[in-house]
Amino acid sequence: MRLRTKKILFAVVFILASIVIGIGLWYLFFRPIFAPEPTLEPPGVPGQLPTADGGARIPPGEEIPPGSLTPSPTTPGAEPGSGEPSRVTLLQDSVTQSVTPSSDGQGARFYSPEDGRFYHLLADGTVVRLSDKQFFNVESVSWAKKTDKAILEFPDGANVFYDFQTKRQTTLPRHWEDFSFSPDDERVISKSIGLDERSRFLVITNPDGGEARAIAPIGKNQDLIIPSWSPNNQIVALAMTGSPQPDGAQQILFVGENNENYKSLIAPGRGFIPNWSPTGKQLLFSVYHERTELKPEIWIAGGAGDLIGENRRGLRLNTWADKCAWASETSIICGVPQSLGFGAGLAPQNFRSTPDDVYRVDLTTGVASKINSPDQTHPIRQPVISADGSKLIFTNAVTGRLYEYDL
Repeated sequence: MRLRTKKILFAVVFILASIVIGIGLWYLFFRPIFAPEPTLEPPGVPGQLPTADGGARIPPGEEIPPGSLTPSPTTPGAEPGSGEPSRVTLLQDSVTQSVTPSSDGQGARFYSPEDGRFYHLLADGTVVRLSDKQFFNVESVSWAKKTDKAILEFPDGANVFYDFQTKRQTTLPRHWEDFSFSPDDERVISKSIGLDERSRFLVITNPDGGEARAIAPIGKNQDLIIPSWSPNNQIVALAMTGSPQPDGAQQILFVGENNENYKSLIAPGRGFIPNWSPTGKQLLFSVYHERTELKPEIWIAGGAGDLIGENRRGLRLNTWADKCAWASETSIICGVPQSLGFGAGLAPQNFRSTPDDVYRVDLTTGVASKINSPDQTHPIRQPVISADGSKLIFTNAVTGRLYEYDL
């Protein structure tokens, strides 16, 4: 009996000793692995700086009064303690598309795919509806310049002209595409794409489709034609159909309304994207070439009359022309991707999410100045400059949110 009791006591002591030794070993060697010391992580997503979008979303049917849109004091990527005030403000928390200057030149207009309505961003920050009319699933919008009119293109090929002032709506032929308004908004140019190549033309019409007139055959070159009515009313389209050029260049033809014989532009690369100056006297454009590792690069040249193609010069910024906005006839503001890989010009969609630095370019001297602040980490799309030149309004290319950057 005594022997049995001793065995039991020995077993109990052995078990307790094992537990104590195990706890000691865990405490000495393993506790930091399973229970790391707490770190000072800011609130929000682990590993990221806190965000404060705070933007009030526009309820359908309501006007947002001045000052009620909460700015974003710390946008993603801001550097706490940098000593610089935030220069990026969130204007619209929901998705926005087709941002363009407003008809009065004081603000911007945009389309909201979430509720299918169009809005006007006033100079004081107020956002108002252009109309209660809803258009869902709009693929692209061609805005009039001086009036609140637009032509809407849908994924199924349907086209609609809508006048936001008169509330008049007109259905346009499905085989018309890529619209551009004249400077006075009285006419529109587009491509009429018939089934047969012999029935494909550039056509000029009234915005509602009336008085259609073919001005030039397109044939099989529909993808090489860009309807783009110049601000000075001279040019209605640009065509990448000129004579073959050496070293990968393109001859860009300038198309007039009445078959004028304009000079051409030699663009030193491929992937031509144009951007007219406010007067139409100059043309900003981007192309890519092997010398730039197939990355886009912006250039500028004369764009009117006998000066077409003259004084062509590169601005040495690797970006696309549609990421730039004209501040004046002698100054542009551009979003320039912070990094671009080889061949970016061939596949711009692959670099849509790349954050942009903001540059101001003096076209008189050719000097490009980076005016970035630490909180500008957005990929810029559809840039618009406010009437007083103090703000750059743009859409975040990934989220669709509308921001302004204090210039």
